[in-house]
Amino acid sequence: MTRHRGNSRVAWCVAALLSLSAGVARAEPSADQAAAAEALFREGRDLVAQGKLAEACPKFAASQRLDPGYGTQWNLADCLERLGRSASAWAAFREAADMASRAGQADREAKATRRAADLEKKLERLVITVTTPADGLVVRRNGAVLDAGAWGAPLPVDPGKHRVEATAPGKKPFSVEAQTAGPGQVVTVEVPPLEDDPAATAAAPPPPGEAPGPPAAPLRPGAGGDGDGGAGTRRTLSFVAGGVGVAGVVTGSIFGLLASSRWNRAQDEHCRTETLCDARGVALVEDAKSAAKLSTAGFIVGGVGLAAGVALFVTSLGDTEPAAARIVVAPAVGTTGGGLAIHGRF
Repeated sequence: MTRHRGNSRVAWCVAALLSLSAGVARAEPSADQAAAAEALFREGRDLVAQGKLAEACPKFAASQRLDPGYGTQWNLADCLERLGRSASAWAAFREAADMASRAGQADREAKATRRAADLEKKLERLVITVTTPADGLVVRRNGAVLDAGAWGAPLPVDPGKHRVEATAPGKKPFSVEAQTAGPGQVVTVEVPPLEDDPAATAAAPPPPGEAPGPPAAPLRPGAGGDGDGGAGTRRTLSFVAGGVGVAGVVTGSIFGLLASSRWNRAQDEHCRTETLCDARGVALVEDAKSAAKLSTAGFIVGGVGLAAGVALFVTSLGDTEPAAARIVVAPAVGTTGGGLAIHGRF
């Protein structure tokens, strides 16, 4: 029993490492993405100048997905407000304020916060209530699943029509179209108890026990239970963790080089001293600091992954429970890069 619980904890740790490593790898756009984002941003500005707001807003949104930035987010929010999509604009201005806050740009944060506050007074809201929830009930608003925690809450929506749908196994689906009522107004849609669907009930599989299937195949040696199944699982996980570790180290190295490059460029071309820079120099320094943080995160993921892989591989060589493993990870953070010191006992 102890071995099985240990395997579960290790599997959870490996999954967390994979998730963190993927997040680090996605943080910095490629050169192609940055170029595409700039082109889309300029196209959006041109369309706004021509009064083609319905075409401009998707350009800003696409640019922001490729290379997020405060300026693009601000233009997207402003475009959405001018298009009449008040709830979407409110959310976009709130995100712009959060971006400015994280960057320490108080003036920009205050400007975006004021625009969001002005819109919030005029928001139209939609409440979706469920009187009798059925087993497996799924509620959708405009095709997107609405979390059960949001049922009964007055949620901001853009002006216009909104489709509400509800489905559940063995039940007839329900759908209705709701129209907002104007600035500051709240509209409520009630999802009634869903009716039974005779056709779905007839097609349902028989309850367990009424139509037994073929007998289960016997377990092969090493496939689970007693024997070396636990060791085999740990060995497999050791390779997975090691792969994550290598990916983390590579990612950390890439961002470390990027941080160094941007820092040097800022100091050589745009800064008189470390703290006296023009606007482009300030942007390059901020980019260098962000890349340095991502570099450190990559090295941390890599170090922990490699250490976990070694520990798992060593413990998979025997059937007895290993002595408690101890891993100490000490990140080293600098202005333009990061490193990692690891000490362990296995």
